[in-house]
Amino acid sequence: MAKDILLDADRDLLFIEGDFNIGNSDEQHVEDILLSSKGEYKQFPLIGIDLLSFINSSLTLNTRQKLEKEISIQLLSDNANEIKVTTDNEGGIKVEARYE
Repeated sequence: MAKDILLDADRDLLFIEGDFNIGNSDEQHVEDILLSSKGEYKQFPLIGIDLLSFINSSLTLNTRQKLEKEISIQLLSDNANEIKVTTDNEGGIKVEARYE
């Protein structure tokens, strides 16, 4: 499990008793990669899926397969393992990954 500074539901820093809250950040790392765009992180310019750009778009089988593959590649490059990505016809995406 990766540990990092945690964010709240609004993606703001989470403070506990006036200090950063540090904890298991596996899900947060996955969310960061899914929501960020390529070029958003200067030190890692190729990381990012920009998942919000897929909202209200029709995902064909081909597009879903490409998206699943891209998510897996991005998470692998971030040192995640045990990656499982599934999509459905309604645009739902489920991502599971672990960091060690």
